[in-house]
Amino acid sequence: MSESAESQRADKWLHHLRIFKTRSLAIQAFAKGNVTLDGQRLKPARDMKAGDVIEVVRGDLRLRLRVLGFPAQRLSAARVPEFCENLTPEEWIIKAAALRHQRELETPRTHEVVAKPNKQQLRQLREWWDQER
Repeated sequence: MSESAESQRADKWLHHLRIFKTRSLAIQAFAKGNVTLDGQRLKPARDMKAGDVIEVVRGDLRLRLRVLGFPAQRLSAARVPEFCENLTPEEWIIKAAALRHQRELETPRTHEVVAKPNKQQLRQLREWWDQER
């Protein structure tokens, strides 16, 4: 398929524009109902046409994108604006950032919850045990 194509499958388009890391993740989003066009859930095989405005929910972030073109393959991040226009309202981005920040405060990171102490922590524990005796 060339870059001058008039339509492309929705799952391929989202993958090629780096909205989803893999096509299978894009297909899962369609199955969950996270991709809509004019309020209607889309199927992965639906042909996107230039000018379509879709909404994609990815975690806390909700994106609104206008289709401008159809790449033949996955693009570099610098070329994405050539094929889609980001119409996402600023308040959606701010809200997603606030939710992400709140979640970071509530749940510790995995590297902070370590079952086994590292070398420095072991040394500190040994010193503490020796002081207790």
